[in-house]
Amino acid sequence: MLVTAGHRSAAAGSLVRPSAGDTFRSSAPRQLLSAVLASGLGPVAMPYGLTLRKGPDAPDSIADYLAGVLGHPVLLSLTVGSARANRKPILNVHSPSGAEIGFAKVGLNALTNQLVDRESEVLGQLANATAGAFTLPHAIHAGSWQGNSVLLMSALRPGKPRRGGIPHEAAAAIIKSSPVSHVAIAGSPWLAQLEAQLAPLRKQSGNELPYLVDRYRQDFGDVEIPFGAWHGDFGPWNLAHTAAVPMIWDWERYAHPVPAGADVVHYTAHQKLRLRGDYIAAREILEGASYSAVVKTLSDSSLLEDPDPQQIRAIVVGYLLTIATRFTLDGLSPTGAPVRALAAWHHRLIFDQLHRNSLPGSRKK
Repeated sequence: MLVTAGHRSAAAGSLVRPSAGDTFRSSAPRQLLSAVLASGLGPVAMPYGLTLRKGPDAPDSIADYLAGVLGHPVLLSLTVGSARANRKPILNVHSPSGAEIGFAKVGLNALTNQLVDRESEVLGQLANATAGAFTLPHAIHAGSWQGNSVLLMSALRPGKPRRGGIPHEAAAAIIKSSPVSHVAIAGSPWLAQLEAQLAPLRKQSGNELPYLVDRYRQDFGDVEIPFGAWHGDFGPWNLAHTAAVPMIWDWERYAHPVPAGADVVHYTAHQKLRLRGDYIAAREILEGASYSAVVKTLSDSSLLEDPDPQQIRAIVVGYLLTIATRFTLDGLSPTGAPVRALAAWHHRLIFDQLHRNSLPGSRKK
């Protein structure tokens, strides 16, 4: 992390980013460092830092840009995350007094600019559409700096984060934030879009995902399921439970239509499925916790009355196809190397699930 040296409370606050996915082991060092900075001992404990000086002919910095937007100087802090195709600067923005303004996402290339623009659009679209089910940031400013997209949004800071399970009501509200349709998979706009996205890959040797989609259509094409919206990265790392409703951030992957329930599959399975090669763990989570989570979300919200096991399997495998398509297409970008192995692993997972679906008795739960 890079934290501002301009104000101790701003530096301390930038180290505390609430996440329901935090454990004591992962959050304790940040909390301790935050306390050191808040006490004023930061310069003693950490005597080294970076000083940036702007030359007379240098272009405006992102700090200059945000200061122009807000009408006063800003203090910036930055967390540097792991290498990913969608990695981009996410700046914690404070005023000179130390008051938190929010977070600014800044695009760096075609993919990240597209994602920043998408989140700006979604925050405006959902601002008043889901009141009572969850809280999301509000957009303060959307614009462009040096040809790249910028989104400044409010910070979500729960007074006292709580532990909680899958937020089924919030997941259902997200599904219903766009029109919900019940159609057979073969005739769904979702499958048509997936096939269009993957069509160029049919000409590439070694990429089996388009053919897995063909097999999925063969196995599940006549199964009717509900389609709606999804957050796209719905997990404990992107939300905080509160006494009222969950706070949910990072809306850059929001999309529709997708199989209803895909978000809760992601919530329960994504972290486990990142353990490449562990088929036993993958099967246990997809056919256990993920299966049950979809049933509960859709049943409790009356999106699917008395769901048939084949409908739930279609949704679970449909999630895998959706996320594998994302990983595969992101992996084609110049910065996509880190996600290519994950894409290939998801291709094998889909093949495994489709094979298990064809086994005798697989239509029973």
